[in-house]
Amino acid sequence: MNPMPAPAGADEHALGFLGVSTLRGTAPRVVRVPTAEQGGPYLLLGFHTSGEATLVRRGSAVPCRPGDLFVVDGTQPAVLRESTAYELHLVRIARRALTLTDQQATDLSGRAPAADGPVASLLGTLLRELVAVPAEDAPRTALRLAGAVAELVDLLAVQDADPGPRGRAELVGRLRAYVDAHLWDRNLTPATVAAAQHISIRYLHKLFEGHGSTVGRWIQHRRLEEARRELARPGRDGVTVSAVARRWGFASATHFSRSFRAAYGMSPSDWRDGRTGPSADAGPASG
Repeated sequence: MNPMPAPAGADEHALGFLGVSTLRGTAPRVVRVPTAEQGGPYLLLGFHTSGEATLVRRGSAVPCRPGDLFVVDGTQPAVLRESTAYELHLVRIARRALTLTDQQATDLSGRAPAADGPVASLLGTLLRELVAVPAEDAPRTALRLAGAVAELVDLLAVQDADPGPRGRAELVGRLRAYVDAHLWDRNLTPATVAAAQHISIRYLHKLFEGHGSTVGRWIQHRRLEEARRELARPGRDGVTVSAVARRWGFASATHFSRSFRAAYGMSPSDWRDGRTGPSADAGPASG
């Protein structure tokens, strides 16, 4: 592969079809991210293992903390204004090694630095291990590592891509169906929902904000609805509040009772004893 252009003083080596540079220094300092000179267009994946900086690209400035993963288009100028002593890693990947369209690559290289989300966190972990791999590592191993990076970059580009109004509605439908299928699981959280659908927690919250709710409120709302329906079914006089609380994923009967009263204005046992007919299912609901 063509050598990666890098600032003076950088430690450089190739890993498969990737170029890896590590820069260390004191602050304040401005680090200019290298732009393409040969070898065709590429993306630069960057992260700090120490130090904080401001990333300036496309006329905007965004903070970049240790562990945050950022992507820079190798054809566009960018600088990092380092505010503390730093160790910065830059990983160059040719665009031809990726399956991204020009628009997907442009969108990816404009995202704010972040470390959260199932793909970003996995890619960040892999890159931190990768920069420590010796340059003389077995070629086959190096190529496989580079291939794993390319696949994760492709996935990172599409995981939060805006699918348009119809696509967003379909995704919210899948998210709600997943929640409904796992209401019993006490470990059901926004993080587990996001991971199951291969999207970031940030994007998950954004989707639910567009529907006038939050993920946590929706999960509790659905648990309360199902618990209320179970308590109202005929022949459920003998069922205990604790059993219903456990069945629908509440941490304790006390938490369930408190939440139920806040939503419906009465205790679960009062609801069970006073409303046992089929019409109970049409009772009050919580938004």
